Amino acid sequence: MTMKAALAFAVAPALALLAAPSFAAGSWKLEFDNRDLPSLSYRDQGKVTFMLGCGRALGLHARYPGEAGRAGKATITIGNGRKSIKLAGEFEEISADDDATNFVQWDLGYSRQDPELFGKRWKRAQARLLGLMERASPLTISSRTTSYQLPRIDAAGWRAAIERCGGLGAVK
Repeated sequence: MTMKAALAFAVAPALALLAAPSFAAGSWKLEFDNRDLPSLSYRDQGKVTFMLGCGRALGLHARYPGEAGRAGKATITIGNGRKSIKLAGEFEEISADDDATNFVQWDLGYSRQDPELFGKRWKRAQARLLGLMERASPLTISSRTTSYQLPRIDAAGWRAAIERCGGLGAVK
């Protein structure tokens, strides 16, 4: 083996690692509370960095990519490499020791008084978000200045559980 071939053989795996998307070393989990309401979360090093859960509202919590404010309006974009959705929400204080989320959006941006909340348009928006998340490998969370990636969602049954959201909690 020539010196060039040996060097190429040794360097190629390292370059492949650099080209591969970097993921947090966490895991996806689908859980149900005592009322059988679902939440899908991604935990990294014991902290929730992304969570989508439902009950009387559909709540999306995420670690804001970049420098987060303490309060006020905020926007993130969730993408799967082909499509993306911009979500307007707000900053929230990190509240628990196991929580690293500081962005929240409720009910896909619909107000509680909106007659369309949980209606046909809302269900289409929900299906669009869940479809984007389902096909993401990786799932990219970005702001204007930076982004991070989460691996493909591998929690069995997560989409069907979250699709049952709609104002009164999970339907059995």
